[in-house]
Amino acid sequence: MTTVTTHPESAGGAAPAVFAVSTGRCGSTLLSDMLRLNPRVLSLSEFFGLLLSGPFPEGELTGERYWELLSTPHPFVTAAYRAGVPIGEFRYRPGPGSRFDAGTGIPPVLVTSLPHLSDEPDALYDEVGTFVRALSPAPIADQHRALFDWLTARFGAEVWVERSGFSLRHVPELVRLFPDARFVHLYRDGRESAYSMSRSGAFRLGTVFGRLQQALGVNPYLQDVPEGVSVPQELVPLMPDTFDLAAFEAVELPAEDFGRVWADQIATGLGGLREVPAGCVLQISYEQLTEDTATTLKALAGFLGIDCPDAWVEQSSGLVLHRPPGWLSLPEAEREKLDLACHDAMALLAASGLGVR
Repeated sequence: MTTVTTHPESAGGAAPAVFAVSTGRCGSTLLSDMLRLNPRVLSLSEFFGLLLSGPFPEGELTGERYWELLSTPHPFVTAAYRAGVPIGEFRYRPGPGSRFDAGTGIPPVLVTSLPHLSDEPDALYDEVGTFVRALSPAPIADQHRALFDWLTARFGAEVWVERSGFSLRHVPELVRLFPDARFVHLYRDGRESAYSMSRSGAFRLGTVFGRLQQALGVNPYLQDVPEGVSVPQELVPLMPDTFDLAAFEAVELPAEDFGRVWADQIATGLGGLREVPAGCVLQISYEQLTEDTATTLKALAGFLGIDCPDAWVEQSSGLVLHRPPGWLSLPEAEREKLDLACHDAMALLAASGLGVR
């Protein structure tokens, strides 16, 4: 069900705050790519999602401190680049002419957000740094909004939409920090999202990090392994100095585990969205986005207060790839476990009028 209602204009003429939230692996990257094709929209892809040290620190931040948040490489991303783990969401390509690589680390804002906006992300990075460092001290929500508004003007857009995968968990915080915000909630059959997570490089690497932490007491990508702690033989190919991509890709990660991750996000996100004023939430299913792209984009454009030109719809429709449901290919016993892990959260979606096929 797609619900569209009118909304008040944002105060002071600033670009309205719009967040596209989801569990991840439900077409949200596709949504960002579609939004990027509309010149009236500043599409911010994975901006919050890649601030892995925490996108919403407490207290006032100076411009310099805010820039540290945006520019300090995170070990998870560095490890992924160094190991060659394929993560499609990472758009920065180290190589000839690029300023950063796995040795230097990739600044968070450069991993996806700026390459999504510009074919010259390093140059845009310098522009952003100049603007951000000159900001006066302010709470984090004000700093984020100032940067997003500046980028909106920089690219001649009218509205910004920040979209990060795995972002439903942030809804309560976003509602608190941006009380005037509007939300686009993209959802999908939890069993298919979980199946996709189990095969995603980013989700798999995060899970492997968790296994290493549990076995060793530390994450060896973040800290040294304490003396006297031996590394189990089966984990040796996953350690920083002996990482083997083939061994990593062969690690069995049950889809049902990711089903529980999906379910937790749905419960948190739907609870947070219930606190958003009526008319400030647009619900879109993955099936609507991919099977009836034209109608869905028209609804989205109305929600954002922008036009829906035919050329945008045509270009966006060309991005859609149709694939059969992957979770149905699992052995019956695994399908049953995955179905059970997702059952209660699927019921929550249904109770909210958000049916999935």
